[in-house]
Amino acid sequence: MRVLNSIVRKMLQSKRQNPIAKKILFLALGIVFLLVHTAYKKEAAKTFIVVLDAGHGGTDPGTMGTGRYKDSEKDIALEVTLSVGQLIEENFPNVKVVYTRKGDTFPTLKQRTQIANNANADLFISIHCNANPNSEPSGSETYVMGLAKSEESLRIAMKENAAIYLENNKGSDYDGFDPNNPDTYIILSLRENTYLDKSITLAKHVQDEFRAIGRKDRGVKQAPYYVITFTNMPSILIELGFMSNRTEEDYLQSKEGKENLSLSIYKAFKKYYSQHSNSENQTTDEPQPQNQTMTVSADGLIWKSEPKDQVVFKVQILSSAVPLAKNSAEFRGLKRFEEYLSNGTHKYIVGCSTELNEAKQNQKILREKGFTGAFIVAFENGQRITMEEAIKKTQK
Repeated sequence: MRVLNSIVRKMLQSKRQNPIAKKILFLALGIVFLLVHTAYKKEAAKTFIVVLDAGHGGTDPGTMGTGRYKDSEKDIALEVTLSVGQLIEENFPNVKVVYTRKGDTFPTLKQRTQIANNANADLFISIHCNANPNSEPSGSETYVMGLAKSEESLRIAMKENAAIYLENNKGSDYDGFDPNNPDTYIILSLRENTYLDKSITLAKHVQDEFRAIGRKDRGVKQAPYYVITFTNMPSILIELGFMSNRTEEDYLQSKEGKENLSLSIYKAFKKYYSQHSNSENQTTDEPQPQNQTMTVSADGLIWKSEPKDQVVFKVQILSSAVPLAKNSAEFRGLKRFEEYLSNGTHKYIVGCSTELNEAKQNQKILREKGFTGAFIVAFENGQRITMEEAIKKTQK
């Protein structure tokens, strides 16, 4: 720009300049200015910055799951994070993606927040996998900053924050922050978070997309994770699923599972971006999720993912006025079932398929196991509908 200004000044100061040459020069300079202005405008449009944080890494493997696989939490988190970033970069050229790590490195918790804050990011997404001493829990959940509302949420946050003890300074660089002291989290909860509403919006989008591919929805929760407490922008932490659950670990380790989870997070970002960005939402055709994921339990029961806006058939086996313990004899040894509440009654269902014939197969197996009153029920987008309505919709 300085060079162009100098040329213009010299041109205007020249009294001997040929009039025709001067017109040509003005025209050429006009074109140059237009090109420069366009380039600056495009650069200025790239204002939306999202920081993607793959949890753990390097000397911190995260959870090892059941021990049946070589890859640990850090590997799954990184693969999903890079996949989400690639989808954003390919479909949103005006969005800058910043990674806290792109390989098997171990940035400290403080460094992760500094990367986001120094980048003046508009969004921070941290991706992890869950674990529990009990092998039963399953499903995906998304956290925003806040005081933990349950002992389980606090336990998970304390476990993730304890990563500071794996750092070279053993946590001495955190101004008295002690991840093992519950009082620390009360103090953290007092931090003002002007971005909480936007964080919750994004977290809900993530859970909606997970539910659409058949993931068990454990909801949006609050917990005092360090990385989403000390960032100065809307921030969420995603727990993809439980590696301590053998069935869920198989899904998290699979190529299809990681691709579908990545696509779900990308779609949630797309929704958020369209709501909160001033840039035009120009995207290319996005990839489509894979076909219904199907697993068959040891009992021969068919479980498929629950697609959005489609009818699925399940088999109801029990109902109770009070919640039943998961190890209750009423379940006759079944390891997998779902619970839903209807008119104050706890109802228990098994299997899932868009095909009525497959639901009938599940019903036959369950009746042979002793659930003689087992009957087929229909759902759409998580809501119970009548069988008559379901059959009409599936026959369209």
